[in-house]
Amino acid sequence: MKRTSRCLCGVLATFAAVALAIAGASSTPAHAASCQVTAKAVVNQNAVAERQTKKLLGNTSYTPVIRTFTPKPTATRGFTGYATIVVKSPRGTSPVVGYFTRTGGEPCSVVVISAGVALDRDAYIVKLKFPGEQGNPGKLKVTLVSR
Repeated sequence: MKRTSRCLCGVLATFAAVALAIAGASSTPAHAASCQVTAKAVVNQNAVAERQTKKLLGNTSYTPVIRTFTPKPTATRGFTGYATIVVKSPRGTSPVVGYFTRTGGEPCSVVVISAGVALDRDAYIVKLKFPGEQGNPGKLKVTLVSR
């Protein structure tokens, strides 16, 4: 009898684990698995840059440049669109740090491939990808601090 109860407990535990896995998978939308999102490294780099930018905005020695864009693909390959947003620093200054904020739009309509300061171009550059070119891209706000 002990042996039967052990097997029954193992079967019940396996059944409970399978039920939890099915419940967890069904709560996630089906399109979320195929949805492309901004890479975690880019998101982390942007968060660090945002903290640095907010510290420098209070200092009068630095010049802020804030621009808002509605992302639109400028080049396409297949069904995927691409765009590059360039925010130049004011004449006579060089860029120090910048960050972007995406508002509105659908989550999978725009993916930020890379973002950062390009000293050789005196600008902050954001490279975008529009997977499948579907959905509302929303707005992209870029803040650049120059000195």
